[in-house]
Amino acid sequence: MKKIYGIMMFSIFVAGCARQAIPPLNPIHLDWIYSLPGHSARLSSYDKTGHNADNIRIQPGDTAVLADIKGPGIIRHIWTTTNASGPIGRTLILRMYWDGSATPSVEVPFGDFFGAGNALAADVNSFPITVVSRGRSRNCWWRMPFANGARITIANEGDEPHGAFYFHIDYLALDNEPPTRERFHAQYRQAYPAVSPENYVILEAKGSGHFVGTVMSVESAKPNWWGEGDDLIEVDDHEPVHGTGTEDYFCDAWGMHPQQTLWHGSPVCEGYDKEGLHTTMYRFHIMDPVPFRKKIRVSIEHGTENDRADNLSSVAFWYQVPPAADFPELPDVLDRLSGDNRVALIRKRAWRIANSDSSGAMEELRKLHPQAKSKENQALILGLMVYVNSKENPTDEALQRMDSVLEILEKQKNELKPEELFTEAKPDLPTDDDAPVPSSFMETYMILQKGRLDLARCVALKRGFQSEDEIVLEARDSTGALTPAPFYSETPDFTSSYAKVNDPHLMGNGARFTYGNATPSWARFTPDFPASGKYEVFVIFSYGANADDTRYEIKFASGVKTIPLFQRGRTGTPERNHNTWHSLGAYYFEKGQNPEKGSVILHVSPGAAIPNEKFEYRAYSDSVRFVFQ
Repeated sequence: MKKIYGIMMFSIFVAGCARQAIPPLNPIHLDWIYSLPGHSARLSSYDKTGHNADNIRIQPGDTAVLADIKGPGIIRHIWTTTNASGPIGRTLILRMYWDGSATPSVEVPFGDFFGAGNALAADVNSFPITVVSRGRSRNCWWRMPFANGARITIANEGDEPHGAFYFHIDYLALDNEPPTRERFHAQYRQAYPAVSPENYVILEAKGSGHFVGTVMSVESAKPNWWGEGDDLIEVDDHEPVHGTGTEDYFCDAWGMHPQQTLWHGSPVCEGYDKEGLHTTMYRFHIMDPVPFRKKIRVSIEHGTENDRADNLSSVAFWYQVPPAADFPELPDVLDRLSGDNRVALIRKRAWRIANSDSSGAMEELRKLHPQAKSKENQALILGLMVYVNSKENPTDEALQRMDSVLEILEKQKNELKPEELFTEAKPDLPTDDDAPVPSSFMETYMILQKGRLDLARCVALKRGFQSEDEIVLEARDSTGALTPAPFYSETPDFTSSYAKVNDPHLMGNGARFTYGNATPSWARFTPDFPASGKYEVFVIFSYGANADDTRYEIKFASGVKTIPLFQRGRTGTPERNHNTWHSLGAYYFEKGQNPEKGSVILHVSPGAAIPNEKFEYRAYSDSVRFVFQ
């Protein structure tokens, strides 16, 4: 009897639930995962051609569209990874737009959105954000409802092409509009440095919604503890919610410590014993969202009663009914960086400007020079101004001026210790590159060497080729774009690679490679020879190479010659031969451009022989150099 009674009560409960309409739930509730009718869908960076290049590439200044969804839905998961290094956490900007709005509801630097500020990378283990693979596999679990479309973009505000950006965006395509008008928002702010006597503001919003947390980062301006500042949450006309200290708001005690939970943590915690140390903290109000009906202001003191001037930055996360108040203007990418990251970006920007062939390059370099605080960057920009000014009218005098700058740096180089020029590499996936890492000084020196060699090529073309003058052809140009035919051509199996040789003779960014699955598989370099004569032919490839069956075919004026040259670049491979110029011999080429009598062809994979079984087969088409004899 009891069993029958239990079945009857359960049936009445289910029937009652079936009759009840879906309640207008707050968007942070888990109920949404199961209760709304619709179907699962995904947008991703998978290779639409069927090959394995499952990523996108973003040029400097370009914006990539990751999602452009029509109709109603809820984004439930975002995953990204990238092979790029450097301060991408602050040079990439993530934006999200809901329901056809032209104004973003999310505008945040990439790294800060995923829980690590100051352009650093770190693993994060929270409820709405998880990051693994030593800071490189980033996941977002915030639910993001929309009634009439969603658009997600990522912009590259750095000065190098961003290669191999992978992503998934998983969403529920709804049959009907979501049962809420609130939309997900995220906003970045910074104070570099924080200014007294005002509190640092994390969020200031008008309207109706829920504040659900923040990621906050600190770069200390001086030694000692910076976290005595009280938090203050002011909502509508209610009594302010007043805290007792920075570490207390972030649910720690007696200072910040490396720790992570679902709702609070500190994924970056370098301490506070000296200036320039970094901390990133998160506090997510998932279990205790802060509702507001008219307005909200979330702020925190910096130091004790705002007596410190550290570099502070933050991301506020909240839901609200649109429209939101205007966001503060996003700081310029240089202003979002500090220390070595800022120095490196200025160096890369100076080289990009100098190599852009823009009519305004000189003026841009002049404007950049005052922002270059380091001596190396000041010398670099002055040298590049000589380079830019001389490219249109290349002369031996211009080369001498470039040599004078390099001579000064050469003297400085000779006075430095070897460990001050290069540091030991830390090979790590996805690159496993174990080449020594050049210091800031050496980066400057090598860039000016590039400029000098390129200017020398311009001089040689103007005055006529002489002994030791050279031509260099690369598979990809300085922007990372494919070098056009007839200078470079290839079979369809080749794809772009980030594994680029760092050599002063080379101007291009990135290389091309193949897995060797096609027949035939080849890449051809065909220069426009400025003079008839004998040229010594050199080839080079990077650490990514892993092929034991590659051959180079040289087509010259009086014949054809094929030379086997196996590509062994992966770490742990015997007889590694990457990152060095290999001579294929000297040959006579006639003036002009003729693929049948003046080209070098890389042939790949008669048997897909692999010298190192730990790595997949890869053959690289990077660069060919012709030195006039």
